[in-house]
Amino acid sequence: MDASMVVLAEHCPQLTNVDFSCSDNLTDASMVALAKHCPQLTNVNFSCCEQLTDASMVALAEHCPQLTNVDFFGCSQLTDASMVALAEHCPRINPHFTIATA
Repeated sequence: MDASMVVLAEHCPQLTNVDFSCSDNLTDASMVALAKHCPQLTNVNFSCCEQLTDASMVALAEHCPQLTNVDFFGCSQLTDASMVALAEHCPRINPHFTIATA
């Protein structure tokens, strides 16, 4: 999955909407590549991608300031650092995700 995402990101820099919900093999490496190569993203859905960490959200926030909607529901490794990054870099954001607790 990561290799596919990197190729997609490198060859489709005009992407504005992506939905990779429930992609079990998606990791931070592919999310960072997507963020760096697709700065026009406005809507992303990565719900239930359980391997993603704050590194993914921080990369999206730093490289994709036009984000308006994000869905990371069920991404249990995200912390408050993700919300802070979104608040600092994405003024139009409407976040939709929850952080699971033990």
